[in-house]
Amino acid sequence: MTAPDAPVTDRAVTADEAVSPSREDPVARGASELIGGPPGRHAALPDRRTWWTPVRVLLALTIVVCGLGYAQKSTCRDTRNWTHEYQYTRMCYSDVVALYSQEGLKDGKVPFLDYPTEYPPLIGATMEVVAAVSRVAPSQKPVYRTENGQQVVDHWTIDTRSALFYDLTALVFLCLACVTVVAVARTAGRRRIWDAALFALAPTMVLHLLTNWDIVAVAFAALAVYAWSRRAPVAAGVLLGLGVATKFYPVFFLVAIGLLCLRTGQLRAFARTVAATAVTVVVVVLPTYLVAGYFVGDQKARGGILSSLGSGGWFGMLDGNADGAQNAVARFFDLNEHRPADWDSLAFAVQWLSGAYNPGWFGGPHLIVIAAATLGLVALTTGPLVRARWNGLDDEGDGRPGSADDPLWGLGATVRGSRTAIGAAGWLVVVVATPIVLTAVRDHGIPVTVLNTITMIALLGSIAAIAALCWFAPRRPRLPQVLFLLVVAFLVTNKVFSPQYTLWLLPLYALARPRWRAFLVWQAAEVYLLFMRFMHFIYNDTNGARGVARGWFVGAVALRDLILLVLAGLVVREILRPELDIVRASGVDDPAGGVLDGAEDVYGPYGRSVPVAVGAAPPEAAVAGGGLWSDARTDTGAFARTDTGTFRRLGGGGGASGSATGSGGARGPAAGPVGTPDGGGDGAAEPGALFKPRRTDPDTR
Repeated sequence: MTAPDAPVTDRAVTADEAVSPSREDPVARGASELIGGPPGRHAALPDRRTWWTPVRVLLALTIVVCGLGYAQKSTCRDTRNWTHEYQYTRMCYSDVVALYSQEGLKDGKVPFLDYPTEYPPLIGATMEVVAAVSRVAPSQKPVYRTENGQQVVDHWTIDTRSALFYDLTALVFLCLACVTVVAVARTAGRRRIWDAALFALAPTMVLHLLTNWDIVAVAFAALAVYAWSRRAPVAAGVLLGLGVATKFYPVFFLVAIGLLCLRTGQLRAFARTVAATAVTVVVVVLPTYLVAGYFVGDQKARGGILSSLGSGGWFGMLDGNADGAQNAVARFFDLNEHRPADWDSLAFAVQWLSGAYNPGWFGGPHLIVIAAATLGLVALTTGPLVRARWNGLDDEGDGRPGSADDPLWGLGATVRGSRTAIGAAGWLVVVVATPIVLTAVRDHGIPVTVLNTITMIALLGSIAAIAALCWFAPRRPRLPQVLFLLVVAFLVTNKVFSPQYTLWLLPLYALARPRWRAFLVWQAAEVYLLFMRFMHFIYNDTNGARGVARGWFVGAVALRDLILLVLAGLVVREILRPELDIVRASGVDDPAGGVLDGAEDVYGPYGRSVPVAVGAAPPEAAVAGGGLWSDARTDTGAFARTDTGTFRRLGGGGGASGSATGSGGARGPAAGPVGTPDGGGDGAAEPGALFKPRRTDPDTR
């Protein structure tokens, strides 16, 4: 029983109870003050048998946000309003409305059969199914008035078919958004189910849900991650295949799963997922390829391969070309290959920058790059030292990790020297290359073939860096962390970064780093970018009479990409320092990992135990909050790195034997080994138990 004078602390959280965001996130805590603040230690929480379960609350929030998105763009469902930049000034532009006419859906054309759509097969199928239903509505008709005894057109009625197409598409997207939020909540697990609120309440859901059909791919990708988390690799592969047949980006999920499975030796599950994905893509794409028409431009020249079987000549059509015409599916890939840099891409910004300012030596862009590169070099070289001093590590020779008497001090000095050398080399390359590249772009532009090569090299380099991170990280990264990094790398290096692509990242961020402050900063940048995009389109359409110049828009693109890189850097930081990972700190390992959850490393630098000098604690001693790698007693025993990249005591020294990790999960005086909440068992008894935070409450009962 708690003593009368015991301090009042937050209530304890049981092993199967959901973590309250208001107790661990400062933004959620501040928002909770509107309803009385976070639940206290003796708070009477609602009965679990209540109808308003967390999933139903999340669904209600999703429905409200999607309703706001529909209302925000509702005035653009009437095509009569699309004049005088109305769709830009109201920020209600939607491809759903625009492409209904442009893709020929209004005239009854079927994607791929009658029109070479620019989207993958499943988006074309979604468009056609909804368009077929919307044709039950009456078509747009003129309204006449009498003038000088003659009937003249006064105005047109609303295009009911287009409006119905928009309404039905919004309903489909609402259902898919609900499916996505449930999948994210289930993937996060019982303890972290509220992490899905980042997706449900995302401001970009309001702005971009109805911009394009990307939510279809987002739903497939979220379901694939959920299936993988439930150790169903074949189902995950099928869903990933459907996602790839909708948008290309889910293919990077296979890269992430493959990297983590390689480290843990779970290659059989990975192979089954790859096989299921490949089969699904073939099952979807191949029939579409065989029935797709052949087009010259937008005009259909001949039928598909199957329709030509009886007349002959079909064998020569298998390569996608026939008499100067091109298969609609092959044309989709051809259009993307020859597509120039899109508005929201860094390549577009570089092209504008090289022409708007002096690109030569010590011109405006070069000076900015020199300043930014210098700041980055200073942060790279001095940041770790500042952090070490902040955490209490000094050079007084006390034998602690990071001090002069630490047996690993020489290794740390070598790492610091290598970091400085690499940073200096990178600084030199950036400073020298910037004026050369900008001058070449100004004089010659960026040919599409060169642009494709550059983006591919940048993407492959980013993937290689992420692979190295997964391989050498002290603890296997969580699957959503790697997924987020890969998709960010793809978007930032790609020549096309459409505004609605931000939806791809929402479920991944919610699972990778469920923190509201940085999330809202990113969302604010996306809102600002969309506003600047539309204002710049007005500037172009009015020849500069209204709107904002291109520099403002390019600045917004750079700001958004910078924030994405900062978010990626924060994820990398939490991978390298697992004690900062809020998910693992809540007592779980990798809820989305499936067979990876709780798995030990089989291959990689930490596949076998690495002995550490006797008397020295593990090098990752510094933890968040200023604590070191020891509990209340003096630890002088030797440590060894386990197969999971954590450390265990080999014996000797004060205190009972047990596990220790870089998470700061050191035990209090009355606590046993970290494996179980009550101190019993070993560290591997409970997945993620090695990453539980230090107990600060003297009495949690």
